[in-house]
Amino acid sequence: MSRHVLIIGGTSGLGKQLAILYATEGCQVGVTGRRGNLLQELLQQFPDNIHICQSDITDKDISGKIMELIQAMNGIDILIITASMVELNQEPGHISDTDTISTNVTGFTRIIAATWQYFLTKGKGHIVGVTSIAAARGNKNAPAYHASKSFQSAYLESLRIKAKHDKKGITVTELIPGYMDTAMGKGGRIFWMASVEKAARQSKKAIDGKRARAFITKRWWLAYHVQRLLPAFIYDRLMNGRWKLKQKN
Repeated sequence: MSRHVLIIGGTSGLGKQLAILYATEGCQVGVTGRRGNLLQELLQQFPDNIHICQSDITDKDISGKIMELIQAMNGIDILIITASMVELNQEPGHISDTDTISTNVTGFTRIIAATWQYFLTKGKGHIVGVTSIAAARGNKNAPAYHASKSFQSAYLESLRIKAKHDKKGITVTELIPGYMDTAMGKGGRIFWMASVEKAARQSKKAIDGKRARAFITKRWWLAYHVQRLLPAFIYDRLMNGRWKLKQKN
């Protein structure tokens, strides 16, 4: 039976690759994104499977646009939020902090809230949020990004617990990627860098298996938990040290 999948932020990176995987499988896939030309490329590649909506996750009427797309698709079974923003900025209160929060917190929450109500009415559904290894601890180079990912992680866990306790038939999955070879992989980091294709395959497997949490790639489980366990004085020294990650040429 073909599934109906809605991907928020599916014009590039992990979101786009997931859209391709699900469309290739024969699913009906809704894709939202800011860049209309990239949406059209996906539509031309899979004219019988892709449904598009040009929108920004920070739009105040994003919930209405999402519901219109869901209706156009005759409903959905899975929501996947991959849309995200990261800006390196060491100064609190910079304009990029506001933009990051608008995308990763406000927009993220609006979409989940609208879809949560839809799935409650339907009686079942699956919400998938892509957070980050950055949710583990704070970081001086991107304070708002790390804080926003921590919010997303706690929010998804709270909803998973609520859905299970209230027996609402809603599954919640958190995907926790490390470094991926995408436009968001700023700084040229190559430490455990995964191709977007590999990350998408592992992500889809976790979604299809209805996992509660999945690290993408799996080795990031270790890095995440080591960070969480480090005493503050050691972690602070690591984050403020003079060492730098190797850069790509």
